[in-house]
Amino acid sequence: MTGQEDETKRNGRISVPNIPAGTGRWYLAVFTPIATYLTVSNTLFVVTTEKIVEWQAIQYAATGELLKAGGVALITSPIIVEAGRMVIAGIWSERRERKAREEGRQLQQAEWEAWNRRRQEAEDQGVPFDEPPPKLESRPGSRR
Repeated sequence: MTGQEDETKRNGRISVPNIPAGTGRWYLAVFTPIATYLTVSNTLFVVTTEKIVEWQAIQYAATGELLKAGGVALITSPIIVEAGRMVIAGIWSERRERKAREEGRQLQQAEWEAWNRRRQEAEDQGVPFDEPPPKLESRPGSRR
C-alpha cells in the first residue's frame, strides 16, 4: 500500500483538491460536461469570430480554450457537487422528520383509541374508570 492510499484511508480525503474520497466520481461527472461544453463552444466562437482556417491555429485555439475551460470547471464542479449534496441532504432530512412526526401521530392516535376503548368497556360494564388519558406530546415543529 502506498503512502497516498494510507493517507486516504486515514482521513478519508483525496489529497490534491482535498475532496472526500467517495465523491471524486461526482466531481468528475460534473467537471467533464462543463469542460467539454465550454471548450467546444469557446473554440467555435474563437474560430468563427477570428476567421481561423489553418489547422494548426485551430489546434492552438482549442488547446487554449480547453485550459481555460478546465480551470473554470475545476473551480465550479466542487461548488455544484457540494451544493447538490446539501440540497439533497436537506430534502432527505425533511422527509425523515415528516415521517417521524407522522409515526408519532399514529402512535399517539393508537394510544388514545386504546384508552377510549378501555373507557367505553368500563362504562358498558358499569365499572368506574379512573385511568388518566394519555399525555399529548408536543413535538418541535408540531402545530399545537
